[in-house]
Amino acid sequence: MSNKQLEKLHSVLNDISPISNETWNRVKPFFHLHRLKEGEYLFNVGDIVKDFFFLSSGLARYYYLTEEGKEFNKSFAVKEGHLLSSISSVVKDEPSPFSVEILSPFECLSISYKDFLALGDKYQEWNHLTIRIYEALVIKKECREADFLLLNATQRYEKFLKEYAEVVDVLPNYHIASYLGITEVGLSRIRRTLGLT
Repeated sequence: MSNKQLEKLHSVLNDISPISNETWNRVKPFFHLHRLKEGEYLFNVGDIVKDFFFLSSGLARYYYLTEEGKEFNKSFAVKEGHLLSSISSVVKDEPSPFSVEILSPFECLSISYKDFLALGDKYQEWNHLTIRIYEALVIKKECREADFLLLNATQRYEKFLKEYAEVVDVLPNYHIASYLGITEVGLSRIRRTLGLT
């Protein structure tokens, strides 16, 4: 694991909540590097997830799978420092309700949830970071729920284009449609209306 990757993560986390160099030097030995290939899985539905994973580079999707085999995309990990995990699994030690599939060559840094919490007990700065991370996750969930309740499909797509601008041209339309809760045909219709085809 390169020191550059750790320092980039420090920079991202420091933007969320300040972490001194002294504290960072004490916590960084707890992180481990993972490299995965396109088509591999960070974890699968049913796995007991023990770690927090922070994106270094690459692209991944979270998705639910119905008993009939239909997939529903929950989210995409595209930005450096993005936290990937199943909160219900790491907190309650129960199977993850969704999978995380790797969509491009992928690197991330992991830390066990047990260590993450223990560091929060030991270092006040790390505890503040934990709170900020959970606040961001709750806000993201609220916004996602509001989008489905208050925005029509076209508005949700326009918001997606802004939020995921860096990967719009990389993601297949069927993945985008699944995330928006519409069919691929419906997405094609919206794209035509917006003059994008």
